[in-house]
Amino acid sequence: MSLTTELELDRPLQDVRHEAVLNIVRTATMLSQRGSTLFRKYGLTEAQFNVLFSLKYKERPWTQSDLGKRLVVTRASVTSVLDKLEEKGLVERIAVSGNRRIYHVELTEKGHTLIAKVEPVYRSIVHRVLDGLSEGDLRGMIMQMETIRTALHDED
Repeated sequence: MSLTTELELDRPLQDVRHEAVLNIVRTATMLSQRGSTLFRKYGLTEAQFNVLFSLKYKERPWTQSDLGKRLVVTRASVTSVLDKLEEKGLVERIAVSGNRRIYHVELTEKGHTLIAKVEPVYRSIVHRVLDGLSEGDLRGMIMQMETIRTALHDED
């Protein structure tokens, strides 16, 4: 469905670049809302799921700062999300010997169990939503998004 139809605009957008950006934002918002609905069923927010998901796939110890860089959120946001996850018993902060200000963040057994339960449901939704696109389409989309992000970095 076109954005003009979906948003019930009175006339079509005239700037194709603007229309492309609005399509990206609208699609990302819809995906985020769908994810939030799923995660809420498991007592999680989207940010909490992203932390659990990231920690599941790390191969070396990560600090809160490492986590923040990968999730592209502020330090305060990471702290707040980790506080909530720690309260739920899903993650733990482990002191780094020789540095009282740095902690490594690890999934607890309960955190591993929960992400093992949520991730397959999440992946099945992602697969259903993207089922109409070929692997080539998806790889092309990935390359296009990388091109856009590169241009945004170059603007900085």
